[in-house]
Amino acid sequence: MTKPDSWQSARRLSGPALADALRDTRARTWALVDDLSDAQWLPPLQNGVNPVTWELAHLAWFAEFWILRGPHTRDAQGIAVAQRPPLFLGPDEHLDSARLPHAARWTTPLPSRAALKTLLDQQLQACIQAVPHTSALQADEADRALYFHRLALFHEDMHAEAFCWMRSSLGYAAPQGLAPPTLQAAQTAPVLQVRGCQVSLGRPLEGFGFSFDNESPPQTLALAAFDIDRQPVSAQVFVEFLEATGHTPPARWRQNPNQATRPAWQICWFDSWLPASADLPALHVNALDAEAYCRWAGRRLPTALEWEHAAQTQPGFTWGHGVWEWTSSTFAAYPGFAPGPYQEYSQPWFGDHRELRGGAFATHARMHNPHYRNFFLPQRSDIFSGFRTVAL
Repeated sequence: MTKPDSWQSARRLSGPALADALRDTRARTWALVDDLSDAQWLPPLQNGVNPVTWELAHLAWFAEFWILRGPHTRDAQGIAVAQRPPLFLGPDEHLDSARLPHAARWTTPLPSRAALKTLLDQQLQACIQAVPHTSALQADEADRALYFHRLALFHEDMHAEAFCWMRSSLGYAAPQGLAPPTLQAAQTAPVLQVRGCQVSLGRPLEGFGFSFDNESPPQTLALAAFDIDRQPVSAQVFVEFLEATGHTPPARWRQNPNQATRPAWQICWFDSWLPASADLPALHVNALDAEAYCRWAGRRLPTALEWEHAAQTQPGFTWGHGVWEWTSSTFAAYPGFAPGPYQEYSQPWFGDHRELRGGAFATHARMHNPHYRNFFLPQRSDIFSGFRTVAL
């Protein structure tokens, strides 16, 4: 189980520590793309990826837009509008993902690679200089003052992971130092028995550090007893399901061309293949494949409530730094939900996306939070996703 103080402190960053985190995420962002060629920066148009230049410009524009250019209003079409003009990256209609269609990101005029680096350096420095002093403020006042700096930090962390799955989708080499996730060797019972109780789901919006709008408001719900896997389903066990049922394998899985080599199945790992072994979580699995496995195994996916409660209360519940974990829960608003200033983050995706919890090997540790609600369409398998199960 991830230590509670690690995720709590990440949501409460302020002052020099917040400035250092902004420098850290930018350094990681550049490290994930700087080794790529100019041709690799402009892949063919396809869903799930962006041209590298556009994505870098977008994430820097996002930080500048929300940190430096307020106050913000909404126009007649509901589009966020900043009072101040762009300082480094613009115009807004070129870099706002809510305005610019995906295909247009390949044809929109953008700075050169060298010019972009200079602009991003200038933007970062200006945003760091604008970090407010909050030591004399009450907790809720500090959270409001720091909201956009923290939002920009986590937004860039998300894009860093997106660069990792872009590299994977396009068959580029794995980023330097990025290792495949591993499961722990089984030393105790493979499932945890969780008692029924009243459970708090979600977080307050202010006074306890940063919260994403979809995590609020908190609610108390009755939770029945359940048992849940200690860790995600392994690749080896998922192979047993594939071979027993003849289920069509996920897009990034294949049978080993060298049938004399065991194991007989492999999973795509960037520009190479990994053996589908017992110590590797099932990776690049979509929610539909996970549900098919559950039907075969006589189990089910956990609800988001079950997952969140287990992650916070159960010693031996292994999560984070492995794979994002599909749940059975539709990504939807909590009762009393109110969108944050960045209304495009959650509200447009309620209803047709599925919740994932935990965090993957490519996810920055700051993002590993038991309350964090990731969300994707259930058929997506290009992301670093797997699952664990619960008894029926």
